[in-house]
Amino acid sequence: MEKLKIILAIRSLNFGGAERQFVLLAQELAKRDDVELLLFTLYGGGRLEYEIIGIPHICLNKRGRWDFGFLWRYYREMRTFRAHCVYAFMPEMNIFSLLCGIFARTKVVFGFRSSAINVGKLSFASKLCFYVQKFLSPFAKAIICNSKDAIEFYKSKGYATKRAVVVYNGIDTTRFCPKDAEEFRKEFGFKRDTFVVGISARMDVVKNYPLFAQVAKGFLQDLERNLGVAPNVAFVALGKCEMATLKQCVEILKPYEALFLGAKNDVERYYPLFDCILSTSNTESFSNSIAEGMACGCIPIVSDVGESKVIADFKQDSYQFYFSIGDAKGALQCLKSLYAIKDSPQFAELKKQAREHIVKEFSPQSMLNQTLKILREL
Repeated sequence: MEKLKIILAIRSLNFGGAERQFVLLAQELAKRDDVELLLFTLYGGGRLEYEIIGIPHICLNKRGRWDFGFLWRYYREMRTFRAHCVYAFMPEMNIFSLLCGIFARTKVVFGFRSSAINVGKLSFASKLCFYVQKFLSPFAKAIICNSKDAIEFYKSKGYATKRAVVVYNGIDTTRFCPKDAEEFRKEFGFKRDTFVVGISARMDVVKNYPLFAQVAKGFLQDLERNLGVAPNVAFVALGKCEMATLKQCVEILKPYEALFLGAKNDVERYYPLFDCILSTSNTESFSNSIAEGMACGCIPIVSDVGESKVIADFKQDSYQFYFSIGDAKGALQCLKSLYAIKDSPQFAELKKQAREHIVKEFSPQSMLNQTLKILREL
């Protein structure tokens, strides 16, 4: 049987959600006997490169914004490899892959990993990419999005989306799994029974960290008022900090505090600290952090945006798990409903069910099978 020759292409392998999905898909494809795989990046030195060791990889070494000599190298390598198709990730690589693919007579699939982009606030270069990609979208043999929300967004912006399909992200549930975090909790001064609420997101305006701070303060105030003592509850944030937003959150929280730990490469170590993974985002396509947290046994509470509700919904009816975008009162009510059952046997069962849901619905194998089906049928 002739092998299916596939090129996967992305800008770089610096740490990020799209990059992690690229690496995970590459690892799964590399295991297949019926696939011959070649990876391309524009830039080298990314922190995730060590995860593709052993998989054929060509770095095109783009030397700057105005260096387009790499296109000849990309075309030449594409033509030599004689791929059945190129599956590109993100705007730059979508565009460059299609331009080379036209001349190399290779089918190109666009990969979209975001939605609800504020195009007006993009840099000139990013805005140019957005509109060039729009112009070229009818020539893509397929468009793979990680959410229905992404398809609707690009459709609303005039993109050609007739060939757009959804393939949900896959979660590496061997990496993201429950672990005994008791010793780790002690490092932060948490007791065994401390109720820990975590958020994992960069401090971008769309992630709505001020809402996280409002909910935390309201929750702690109510508990202190009812208990008469400081509650045994902690709020923890993982993600790249932005100083203005951080200061705003600290002010909102006063006289209470949250732990803002910044970006962590090994987030899988931190998720088992959390009892609850909270997402307050105003926009999302597919939130890896919600799914990764759940795979580690965190119980989800999410804003109803993008695929967040789909990810978080494992038919739980013992607490309220989602709230409307920007609704601080709704988010607070969700948290209260979960806290009310924290000492019941049901709480441990919810943690187990959260992981089982991710293992069943968002496995790397499921992502691989759906992707291969699309690529084979081009």
